[in-house]
Amino acid sequence: MQQILDGILEAIEDEIKAQKHYQTLAENAADPKVKKFFEQLKRDEEEHEQALRTRYEAFMKLQEADQREKG
Repeated sequence: MQQILDGILEAIEDEIKAQKHYQTLAENAADPKVKKFFEQLKRDEEEHEQALRTRYEAFMKLQEADQREKG
C-alpha cells in the first residue's frame, strides 16, 4: 500500500511542476490564443492534481482501516 501512496505523491508533484511550467509559458506568450491554450493546460493539470489527491485520501483511509484490523 505504501508504494501506491508514494507513487501518487510523486504524480502530484509532477502535476504541480507541469502547472508551473504551463503558467510560465502562458505568462510569456505574446499571442492571446497561445496564452489561452497554456492556461487551459494548466487548468487540466490542476484537475489531475485534485483527482490524485482524492485517490491519495481514499488509499490513506484504506491503509488506516487495514492497520486497525491488524492492530
